[in-house]
Amino acid sequence: MDKNNDPNRLITLAIHSYDFAVSLKNELEKAGIEAVLHNVNLELPVVSTGVRVRIHEKDLPAALKVVEGTVKTPKRHAIKNRVVIPVDFSPYSLKACKVGFAFALKSGTSAILLHAYMSDRYRFIMPFGSDRYDNGERADEESVKTKAIEQMKLFRAKVEEEISKGTLDNVMFQTKVVEGLPEEKILECAAENDAKLIVMGTHGNNRRAIASLGSVTAEVLDAGKFPIFTIPKNLSIDDLSSIHHVLFFSSLNQRDILSFERFARLMQVKGMKVSILPVVDRKNKALAKRASRQFLQYCDEHYPENEFTLENISIEVDNLTEFENFMANNKVDLIAIPNKKQSIFSRLFNPSIAHRVLLQSEVPMLVVPL
Repeated sequence: MDKNNDPNRLITLAIHSYDFAVSLKNELEKAGIEAVLHNVNLELPVVSTGVRVRIHEKDLPAALKVVEGTVKTPKRHAIKNRVVIPVDFSPYSLKACKVGFAFALKSGTSAILLHAYMSDRYRFIMPFGSDRYDNGERADEESVKTKAIEQMKLFRAKVEEEISKGTLDNVMFQTKVVEGLPEEKILECAAENDAKLIVMGTHGNNRRAIASLGSVTAEVLDAGKFPIFTIPKNLSIDDLSSIHHVLFFSSLNQRDILSFERFARLMQVKGMKVSILPVVDRKNKALAKRASRQFLQYCDEHYPENEFTLENISIEVDNLTEFENFMANNKVDLIAIPNKKQSIFSRLFNPSIAHRVLLQSEVPMLVVPL
């Protein structure tokens, strides 16, 4: 049997310290899943770092359930796995609420609407934040705070009105107004609430905020800690049930199998068409071809109700025409990208391409961390 097509081959499920790796191995074995540890210092096991917990590929779906069960949330947090939605009180924020609330309903969780306001201590304008009155004059700190709180009250009333009309799903939600840099406060809120998903836009409430909003979204994406669903200015889908075709970026390695499993569990992909776009070094064509077959075989075996295709689309620094045509001609509803570490865009794209994909695409993007 070809090793690359062997369902019993070992893949890396997680990389941890020795103690945590041993604990995870024990939990897996309790669930009947065989696991082995690699990269252990045999003389001094307890000082080992980067210990790999490896399992058979066929056991991955069951193993991920065990992994999710071993993640501990601080006891002081009464609610976990919430959907975090940064807002700037614009109609655009209602689009984020529509997607976020739909996901919360589908996942059986609640949502939290977050707004960060900024006073004179912050010398620049950032999205999801308030630091000036509408007339452009600098406001004192207490006035900015009061204005932000009042705006949130009005926005909450608007959300409740949309729920009563049936245009937003009826889920539990709370609001939170904080002072600070948006990207920091978004990540703090996500950590405090063990966020299942962050839903945020790629454009602000006005032209001045557009570029900075994209930068904040990229900062949160690069943190690589939580799944992020980005909302383009002209969202082309009504809700999550409208997603039928996904373009999944892949570097065709074992970690992407993990990423796709988590993406599939997050989005409940049953019945979706999935186009896989390899992002690999062109010099390794033979290796990429072999890895592509392996990845497709895994997907076909574990998701028989889905249609999988492998795409060969050119993405050039100064020419995105082929990519954009594919998106339009094939009615792609969502771009999915695995994020293994920081600087996802610098790894997958030239920065200028990243800017165009994030800020100019009319297709939402889901980034799944590992």
